[in-house]
Amino acid sequence: MHSMKKDMTGILVESTIRRTLKNIQEAPERATRNLIDLGLQFSSGRFQTRLFAQAQKMLQNQKSAYYDLVKHVAATVDHDILTTFGINLGYNSCTKGARLIREIEEREGFNIPWALTLLLNGEKLAAEPDFYPSVLRQGTALGIYTYLFFVTGDPAGVLPMAEEEPDCAFLLFLHGAQVSDAFVEKVKRVKNVMISVFADGAMPEACKKLREAKLLYAVHYRYAEQDKARILSGEWLQALLPERPAFAFLRADFSCAVQLQEEIYRYITAVRDGQQFPVVLMDLKRDALAIDQVISDGECLAGFDADGNLSTYEGIKQDEAYSIFHHPLEEILRGAYQK
Repeated sequence: MHSMKKDMTGILVESTIRRTLKNIQEAPERATRNLIDLGLQFSSGRFQTRLFAQAQKMLQNQKSAYYDLVKHVAATVDHDILTTFGINLGYNSCTKGARLIREIEEREGFNIPWALTLLLNGEKLAAEPDFYPSVLRQGTALGIYTYLFFVTGDPAGVLPMAEEEPDCAFLLFLHGAQVSDAFVEKVKRVKNVMISVFADGAMPEACKKLREAKLLYAVHYRYAEQDKARILSGEWLQALLPERPAFAFLRADFSCAVQLQEEIYRYITAVRDGQQFPVVLMDLKRDALAIDQVISDGECLAGFDADGNLSTYEGIKQDEAYSIFHHPLEEILRGAYQK
């Protein structure tokens, strides 16, 4: 099990997060503000500074629903998960990883995404157990420390991969039916994972299991034209609130017109700025791209579908030259995202 050399800043950040999580229950407003102020002190990158400054501005609103969210998460989620996942995402990925990404981009002249989305192919997983772990090793060598896994079948099979990369943050996108008691027992031991449950009829039961197990979880939905009214009226978000997810992710179906996507994104941004709801609403594609724009100069979004094809912001590249089943990650990025 290889691990990033724990540097001094990392150790300081970790001890501070743990201390703050303890204090949040007593005084959520003050403890949260202290954490954000601390973030500003430690943040050197453009991304962190902008992020923390924005957070600071938001938390000046005494009535912000994000205080409820922070209080709820600190009171109900395993602190080892919050600390590990938080450091892997905020520090390893958006600070240290981002620095490495910028260095390589500048030296080699191609863009690298800050996060990688993988639609895992069950047959590939079974036939070549080292295939996906090797993609992760190639990714971390380029500075990528955040991975979004879309999993079919039994998700327990991907947990060893997360355990082998203790410095990375993993988001597992599942359907409620995949959140079995056996899986929940196994995932409890893995501290660098957040589960996202597809928002349908099976979601409430799955969220309840995750909540009872003190896990960090989100919900997600892939919207199409017919969902427009339900989302824009706020009805969709309202229906999720009883499940208490930390995040709610929306992503556009391939069939969606650009205009609809822009309208939905405006709504998402307005909800975030309004701070009325104790959940962080995000657009998977557009917000990932926005983060990438801040982390490095050339924006890029990358993932691979279950057939190994490269998926970009524009769509799927069917060309064999961009297949992760046939070529190393760096070679594909070099070809597809030349500066």
